[in-house]
Amino acid sequence: MRKIILPIALAATGFAMAADIEINGNVDFDFASYFNRDFDPTNAANQDIDLSVTANLDENVSVTVYTNTRSYATNADRDAEIRHGLARSTAITDLDKRYTAFNFDGVELRWKPFQDVSFVFGDLTYSAGAFNYYFWRDTGRYAVISRDETLRGFGVEVGNTKFGEGKFYIGATDDSKSSIAAFASYGLKLVNRPDEHLTITPSVDWAFGSEIGRGFGYTFGAELDYSKSLEVLNYSIYAVYGLHPYKGHGVHSFLIEPSMNYGIFNFGFNYFYAIVNKDDGPASEQIFTDDQMLFALEPSFNITKKFTLGVSFEYHDPDSEIEKDEFKFLGMNFYVYPTLNTNLVFWFGYNFSKDKNPVVGDTKFALGMSAHAEF
Repeated sequence: MRKIILPIALAATGFAMAADIEINGNVDFDFASYFNRDFDPTNAANQDIDLSVTANLDENVSVTVYTNTRSYATNADRDAEIRHGLARSTAITDLDKRYTAFNFDGVELRWKPFQDVSFVFGDLTYSAGAFNYYFWRDTGRYAVISRDETLRGFGVEVGNTKFGEGKFYIGATDDSKSSIAAFASYGLKLVNRPDEHLTITPSVDWAFGSEIGRGFGYTFGAELDYSKSLEVLNYSIYAVYGLHPYKGHGVHSFLIEPSMNYGIFNFGFNYFYAIVNKDDGPASEQIFTDDQMLFALEPSFNITKKFTLGVSFEYHDPDSEIEKDEFKFLGMNFYVYPTLNTNLVFWFGYNFSKDKNPVVGDTKFALGMSAHAEF
């Protein structure tokens, strides 16, 4: 542990000569027990921690260093995460996979020469079409238009929260030593009143070179975000369309996520579907999610300002061309909000799947908890 913390401490000491120092982070960790038909448990635990140190050299110039540590799944060379099944969980006894070192995750120099205009240099990460469905909120794993992509290069960010914000990045990608990528998006605020908001955000990601290192050359899409407040009634709708090629054919992704709140009652709904090409291979290789189709809904009640009780139902279909890979999950969620930007979720539920499902395995009943904090 000392070897992990020491480089971070030395970096912070070096930054101490700057006018202002900020330490920010996102902390996510969780635990779950999965019970088979014989009610034998399998325990798993993961964490995903992002830390950044920013030195504000003056009011217009700053430098940020990013670090990250996350658990790795025991049965695959990829990041772990708690799900209703065991596909990406890290066994609680596998300490080497759970407790990984903090790794360098990028550096950025930001210069704001004019109001509402910033130039950024360094490691720039972008994504488009994020989900609000709680298991798919991590854009490093899931997105409708584009998952997290990182390039080292140059960018321009313009606009403000009143009229709209846009960005343009270009540089060498992490995907291949022989590719260049460019990304552009702009969130156009068509309606921006205290009780009503409408934003449309088109985006495009394009990679070119002799070997781009990924299965798609470009992504294109648009997001629509609308919300309205009518005293005790509040409602919103978030919709996304994404397009990217796979083996020369277009893959189309659609998402709609309406939600509402009336007094103490809340309702959330998620529907995602991707049109893939069955002749080009399995759906999992063509999309940026685990499921080709997802349907989820959750009514919930605000018991107090710090406690919400919800009942969720989910239907998952990883591939419409494969039979008996679907599964349904019915569960309860207990949300606790200790303070601002912090939440705890305690959950349990039952998987309704026949025989041995290829996704959830023998898991029938599952329970767990997760925690999130931002600072």
